[in-house]
Amino acid sequence: MKERIGYVDAAKGLGMLLIMLGHITKYDNPVDLWMSSFKVVIFYIMSGFLMSYTGSVKKRSFGVFMKKTLTSLAIPYVTFSILGIMFKVGCIYVKEKPIKKITKVFWEYLWDSVFLAGINSMWFLPTIFFGEIIFFFLIRSHIAIKLLYSVAGLYAITATNNIIDSFVLRADGKLTQTSIDNISTLLGAIGKGFMAAWFIGVGYVIYKYYRKIKSDGLKLVAGITFSVVNIILSQMNSHIDIHMLEEGDKPALFYICGIVGSLGVIMILDFLSKRISLSGLDFWGKNSLAVMCTHTVFGLRSVAYFGWEKVTFLPDVGNHKYVGQCIIILAILMMIEYSLILIINSKFWFLLGKKKSQIVS
Repeated sequence: MKERIGYVDAAKGLGMLLIMLGHITKYDNPVDLWMSSFKVVIFYIMSGFLMSYTGSVKKRSFGVFMKKTLTSLAIPYVTFSILGIMFKVGCIYVKEKPIKKITKVFWEYLWDSVFLAGINSMWFLPTIFFGEIIFFFLIRSHIAIKLLYSVAGLYAITATNNIIDSFVLRADGKLTQTSIDNISTLLGAIGKGFMAAWFIGVGYVIYKYYRKIKSDGLKLVAGITFSVVNIILSQMNSHIDIHMLEEGDKPALFYICGIVGSLGVIMILDFLSKRISLSGLDFWGKNSLAVMCTHTVFGLRSVAYFGWEKVTFLPDVGNHKYVGQCIIILAILMMIEYSLILIINSKFWFLLGKKKSQIVS
């Protein structure tokens, strides 16, 4: 088994922290525009990096590949969805809401889980699951199909939105609104999977060339350059929300910034990993799955946000003071999540679809 690549865990860790911060901020601001440009994409890029590094996507049969993917993604999706539904319904019950409201909430979250919308931030798991499966077949396809997908993949989100809109128009009056919503949700999850497969492919190809770069100085200069370019370009687009199938006002910038921003972070962290310890970021990268399944699903983000709001004043505009306050809230959320991760890793590792021997921290 090959050794873990240090900067990959660190890059995923930074991406996870930016996702958490993005879930805290409520008002538009330059930092949020920058974060949204690559904070999710970097996970797809890293998936491609790792597949290229290990060669697993070509070495394994579909059965073995599917089993590993199901174990690492489907099991935590199912277990935390069940726990999440219980938590959401329990919260409504504690508030002494009528049984009709409790039942409504139960079915809403159940259908969201079954049709792969995911509860809160858990939408990401089905997306990368579909992305990895699609890429498994794509990497084995004829060169003509690969070249075709390298272009067609850029329109995955646009095509998905068009397909959903067309379906809704055709189904209106023929299906119940619940059925329309559920099928639209499933189509969205699959569409995001095709988009994810494109970025996974980008990461897969880039790593083949990136591993040949031996100059750390070049990595640092290129990393800083890419990061500066991404900061500038990200301000030219509107907020990106992959969950809601929103690429921003300028979709081309979504793909450019996603790649450039991710590469900038990767190169800088690769340079730093050989000189200083990145164990802090590594921790959040290695445990990013647990964080993704818990920080919004169980109200931890709200506890941190509204708890801090009770003891201080939060500006109602997205200025630098507001961003600073949100970073403090992130620190509070990190402390809560850190404790929860330790508990999960020591007592409930099976919820993540892992054996105890596979837990790393």
